[in-house]
Amino acid sequence: MEDMLGVEEARRILGELVTNVCQRKEAVVITRRSKEKAVLLDYEEYRRLRGLEKEVAASRVADALSRIRRSVQDAGIPESVIQESIDEVRSGR
Repeated sequence: MEDMLGVEEARRILGELVTNVCQRKEAVVITRRSKEKAVLLDYEEYRRLRGLEKEVAASRVADALSRIRRSVQDAGIPESVIQESIDEVRSGR
């Protein structure tokens, strides 16, 4: 379980917190009025999480495109018609 600190306490010991987070690789939750407001975590963990976020977004787009392609095929719409429509929208006609 991660540590939890109030924002005022975190402010007083920020340098120590950063050192501890980097060494222990454990996040610290910063609270204000007993409510979680922010998380201090190791930069490499942050980068890893951002990478996962991008992977999930790309996967969702790929899944949506796959469903669209299947629907188009099931409807019997020629791919050339789809491409023409896409080109028309892109050109602003």
